[in-house]
Amino acid sequence: MGGHSFTFKQFHIEQDRCAMKVGTDSIVLGSWTPVTGAKRILDIGTGTGILALMLAQRTPRDVQIDAVELDKEAVKQAEENVNASPWRERIRVIRHDARTYQAPAYDLIISNPPYFEHGQILPDAARQLARLTGELDHATLLESAARLLTPFGKLALVLPVGQGEEVVSLAIGKGWYLQRRCLVETKRGKIPNLVLLLLSRKPAETEEEQLCLREADNRYSPEFIALADAFYLRMSA
Repeated sequence: MGGHSFTFKQFHIEQDRCAMKVGTDSIVLGSWTPVTGAKRILDIGTGTGILALMLAQRTPRDVQIDAVELDKEAVKQAEENVNASPWRERIRVIRHDARTYQAPAYDLIISNPPYFEHGQILPDAARQLARLTGELDHATLLESAARLLTPFGKLALVLPVGQGEEVVSLAIGKGWYLQRRCLVETKRGKIPNLVLLLLSRKPAETEEEQLCLREADNRYSPEFIALADAFYLRMSA
Protein backbone atom coordinates (compact mmCIF):
# COMPACT_ATOMS: atom_id res chain seq x y z
CA MET A 1 0.00 0.00 0.00
CA GLY A 2 2.85 2.61 0.29
CA GLY A 3 3.09 5.75 -1.80
CA HIS A 4 2.34 9.30 -0.79
CA SER A 5 -1.46 9.14 -1.00
CA PHE A 6 -4.37 6.77 -0.84
CA THR A 7 -7.84 7.44 -2.28
CA PHE A 8 -10.98 5.95 -0.78
CA LYS A 9 -14.57 6.33 -1.97
CA GLN A 10 -15.42 9.30 0.27
CA PHE A 11 -12.06 10.68 1.37
CA HIS A 12 -8.38 10.89 0.50
CA ILE A 13 -5.30 10.24 2.65
CA GLU A 14 -2.00 12.04 2.17
CA GLN A 15 0.71 10.22 4.07
CA ASP A 16 4.08 11.63 2.96
CA ARG A 17 4.76 13.18 6.39
CA CYS A 18 3.69 10.17 8.44
CA ALA A 19 6.09 7.52 9.65
CA MET A 20 3.33 4.91 9.65
CA LYS A 21 1.63 4.53 6.28
CA VAL A 22 -1.93 3.34 5.70
CA GLY A 23 -1.89 -0.43 6.04
CA THR A 24 -4.35 -3.28 5.73
CA ASP A 25 -4.42 -3.52 9.54
CA SER A 26 -6.02 -0.04 9.85
CA ILE A 27 -8.47 -0.69 6.99
CA VAL A 28 -9.64 -3.94 8.56
CA LEU A 29 -9.93 -2.41 12.05
CA GLY A 30 -11.81 0.68 10.78
CA SER A 31 -14.28 -1.52 8.87
CA TRP A 32 -14.78 -4.15 11.59
CA THR A 33 -15.11 -2.07 14.78
CA PRO A 34 -18.75 -1.87 15.96
CA VAL A 35 -19.93 1.75 16.20
CA THR A 36 -23.64 1.37 17.04
CA GLY A 37 -24.68 3.66 19.88
CA ALA A 38 -21.30 5.39 20.21
CA LYS A 39 -21.68 9.18 20.47
CA ARG A 40 -18.11 10.03 21.47
CA ILE A 41 -15.18 8.19 19.89
CA LEU A 42 -11.45 8.53 20.52
CA ASP A 43 -8.70 7.38 18.14
CA ILE A 44 -5.41 6.96 20.05
CA GLY A 45 -2.29 7.45 17.92
CA THR A 46 -4.21 8.59 14.84
CA GLY A 47 -1.23 8.90 12.47
CA THR A 48 -2.70 9.91 9.08
CA GLY A 49 -6.20 10.13 10.61
CA ILE A 50 -7.34 7.03 8.72
CA LEU A 51 -9.31 5.40 11.57
CA ALA A 52 -11.01 8.64 12.64
CA LEU A 53 -12.07 9.25 9.01
CA MET A 54 -13.33 5.69 8.51
CA LEU A 55 -15.43 5.87 11.69
CA ALA A 56 -16.76 9.30 10.69
CA GLN A 57 -17.97 7.78 7.42
CA ARG A 58 -19.70 4.97 9.35
CA THR A 59 -21.44 7.10 12.02
CA PRO A 60 -24.28 9.66 12.11
CA ARG A 61 -23.59 13.39 12.04
CA ASP A 62 -24.06 13.88 15.79
CA VAL A 63 -21.08 11.62 16.65
CA GLN A 64 -17.96 13.48 17.84
CA ILE A 65 -14.58 11.92 17.03
CA ASP A 66 -11.35 13.01 18.70
CA ALA A 67 -8.00 11.88 17.31
CA VAL A 68 -4.98 12.09 19.60
CA GLU A 69 -1.45 12.00 18.22
CA LEU A 70 1.93 12.89 19.72
CA ASP A 71 4.09 13.27 16.60
CA LYS A 72 4.04 16.86 15.33
CA GLU A 73 4.30 16.00 11.61
CA ALA A 74 1.63 13.32 11.87
CA VAL A 75 -0.69 15.84 13.58
CA LYS A 76 -0.27 18.26 10.64
CA GLN A 77 -0.92 15.46 8.16
CA ALA A 78 -4.01 14.22 10.02
CA GLU A 79 -5.36 17.79 10.18
CA GLU A 80 -4.87 18.19 6.42
CA ASN A 81 -6.63 14.87 5.72
CA VAL A 82 -9.53 15.74 8.05
CA ASN A 83 -9.90 19.26 6.63
CA ALA A 84 -10.09 17.85 3.10
CA SER A 85 -12.79 15.36 4.14
CA PRO A 86 -16.61 15.72 4.41
CA TRP A 87 -16.38 15.37 8.24
CA ARG A 88 -14.10 18.22 9.27
CA GLU A 89 -16.83 19.62 11.57
CA ARG A 90 -16.87 16.57 13.84
CA ILE A 91 -13.29 15.27 13.92
CA ARG A 92 -10.80 17.05 16.19
CA VAL A 93 -7.11 16.27 15.85
CA ILE A 94 -5.37 16.89 19.18
CA ARG A 95 -1.61 16.89 19.73
CA HIS A 96 -1.25 15.15 23.07
CA ASP A 97 0.31 12.21 24.84
CA ALA A 98 -2.43 9.63 25.42
CA ARG A 99 -0.91 8.89 28.84
CA THR A 100 -1.83 12.33 30.19
CA TYR A 101 -4.77 13.21 27.91
CA GLN A 102 -7.92 14.29 29.79
CA ALA A 103 -11.44 14.52 28.32
CA PRO A 104 -15.08 13.70 29.10
CA ALA A 105 -15.59 9.92 28.82
CA TYR A 106 -15.82 8.19 25.44
CA ASP A 107 -18.13 5.35 24.36
CA LEU A 108 -15.53 3.83 22.07
CA ILE A 109 -11.75 4.02 21.82
CA ILE A 110 -10.02 2.68 18.73
CA SER A 111 -6.29 2.24 18.26
CA ASN A 112 -3.87 0.64 15.85
CA PRO A 113 -1.12 0.67 18.47
CA PRO A 114 2.54 0.76 17.50
CA TYR A 115 4.07 -2.66 17.33
CA PHE A 116 7.46 -3.98 16.52
CA GLU A 117 7.97 -7.28 14.73
CA HIS A 118 11.11 -9.08 15.78
CA GLY A 119 13.89 -8.61 13.25
CA GLN A 120 12.29 -5.64 11.50
CA ILE A 121 14.78 -2.97 10.45
CA LEU A 122 13.28 0.49 10.78
CA PRO A 123 14.81 3.25 8.69
CA ASP A 124 14.29 6.39 10.72
CA ALA A 125 13.64 7.67 14.21
CA ALA A 126 10.01 8.71 13.63
CA ARG A 127 9.11 5.31 12.26
CA GLN A 128 11.00 3.73 15.15
CA LEU A 129 8.96 5.82 17.60
CA ALA A 130 5.71 4.98 15.82
CA ARG A 131 6.45 1.25 15.74
CA LEU A 132 8.06 0.61 19.11
CA THR A 133 5.69 -0.21 21.92
CA GLY A 134 8.02 1.49 24.39
CA GLU A 135 6.41 4.89 23.75
CA LEU A 136 2.89 3.70 24.65
CA ASP A 137 3.13 0.13 25.85
CA HIS A 138 0.11 -2.14 26.03
CA ALA A 139 -0.35 -1.80 29.80
CA THR A 140 -0.29 2.00 29.51
CA LEU A 141 -2.71 1.91 26.58
CA LEU A 142 -5.14 -0.18 28.65
CA GLU A 143 -4.76 2.21 31.62
CA SER A 144 -5.39 5.26 29.42
CA ALA A 145 -8.44 3.60 27.84
CA ALA A 146 -9.87 2.57 31.23
CA ARG A 147 -9.50 6.17 32.43
CA LEU A 148 -11.11 7.67 29.31
CA LEU A 149 -14.03 5.28 28.71
CA THR A 150 -17.58 5.34 30.08
CA PRO A 151 -18.46 2.31 32.28
CA PHE A 152 -20.04 0.68 29.21
CA GLY A 153 -17.30 1.84 26.84
CA LYS A 154 -15.32 -0.42 24.53
CA LEU A 155 -11.75 -0.55 23.23
CA ALA A 156 -11.04 -1.83 19.69
CA LEU A 157 -7.49 -2.83 18.70
CA VAL A 158 -5.58 -4.56 15.91
CA LEU A 159 -2.33 -6.39 16.72
CA PRO A 160 -0.13 -9.22 15.51
CA VAL A 161 -1.60 -12.47 16.87
CA GLY A 162 1.15 -13.07 19.47
CA GLN A 163 0.89 -9.56 20.89
CA GLY A 164 -2.90 -9.80 20.80
CA GLU A 165 -2.76 -12.83 23.12
CA GLU A 166 -0.50 -10.89 25.50
CA VAL A 167 -2.88 -7.91 25.50
CA VAL A 168 -5.92 -10.11 26.19
CA SER A 169 -4.30 -11.77 29.22
CA LEU A 170 -3.01 -8.40 30.44
CA ALA A 171 -6.48 -6.84 29.97
CA ILE A 172 -8.32 -9.66 31.76
CA GLY A 173 -5.88 -9.29 34.65
CA LYS A 174 -6.85 -5.60 34.81
CA GLY A 175 -10.60 -6.24 34.92
CA TRP A 176 -11.45 -6.03 31.22
CA TYR A 177 -13.62 -8.55 29.35
CA LEU A 178 -12.98 -9.83 25.83
CA GLN A 179 -16.17 -9.22 23.86
CA ARG A 180 -15.04 -10.04 20.32
CA ARG A 181 -11.92 -11.56 18.82
CA CYS A 182 -11.39 -11.92 15.07
CA LEU A 183 -8.37 -13.76 13.68
CA VAL A 184 -7.28 -12.40 10.29
CA GLU A 185 -5.55 -14.49 7.66
CA THR A 186 -4.05 -12.42 4.85
CA LYS A 187 -4.49 -15.28 2.36
CA ARG A 188 -6.78 -18.32 2.36
CA GLY A 189 -5.14 -21.23 4.17
CA LYS A 190 -2.35 -19.16 5.75
CA ILE A 191 -1.93 -19.03 9.52
CA PRO A 192 -3.69 -15.86 10.84
CA ASN A 193 -1.14 -13.13 11.55
CA LEU A 194 -3.40 -10.32 12.79
CA VAL A 195 -6.09 -10.21 15.45
CA LEU A 196 -8.91 -7.70 15.96
CA LEU A 197 -9.97 -7.28 19.58
CA LEU A 198 -12.98 -5.64 21.20
CA LEU A 199 -12.50 -5.22 24.96
CA SER A 200 -15.25 -4.15 27.35
CA ARG A 201 -15.34 -2.93 30.96
CA LYS A 202 -18.55 -4.89 31.58
CA PRO A 203 -18.92 -8.70 31.62
CA ALA A 204 -19.41 -10.08 28.11
CA GLU A 205 -19.49 -13.42 26.33
CA THR A 206 -16.60 -13.71 23.88
CA GLU A 207 -17.59 -13.85 20.22
CA GLU A 208 -14.92 -15.64 18.16
CA GLU A 209 -14.61 -14.82 14.46
CA GLN A 210 -12.26 -15.39 11.55
CA LEU A 211 -11.67 -13.21 8.50
CA CYS A 212 -9.75 -14.01 5.33
CA LEU A 213 -8.58 -11.05 3.22
CA ARG A 214 -7.56 -12.71 -0.04
CA GLU A 215 -8.22 -15.97 -1.85
CA ALA A 216 -5.35 -18.27 -2.87
CA ASP A 217 -5.28 -16.52 -6.31
CA ASN A 218 -4.89 -13.12 -4.56
CA ARG A 219 -8.40 -11.81 -5.29
CA TYR A 220 -10.12 -10.12 -2.33
CA SER A 221 -12.30 -12.61 -0.47
CA PRO A 222 -16.11 -12.20 -0.49
CA GLU A 223 -16.08 -11.54 3.28
CA PHE A 224 -13.45 -8.82 3.00
CA ILE A 225 -15.34 -7.21 0.11
CA ALA A 226 -18.51 -7.25 2.24
CA LEU A 227 -16.61 -5.66 5.14
CA ALA A 228 -14.61 -2.95 3.35
CA ASP A 229 -16.51 -2.24 0.14
CA ALA A 230 -17.84 1.06 1.54
CA PHE A 231 -14.25 2.37 1.51
CA TYR A 232 -12.32 0.86 -1.38
CA LEU A 233 -12.75 2.26 -4.87
CA ARG A 234 -12.07 -1.12 -6.50
CA MET A 235 -12.70 -4.29 -4.55
CA SER A 236 -12.69 -6.82 -7.38
CA ALA A 237 -8.88 -6.98 -7.60
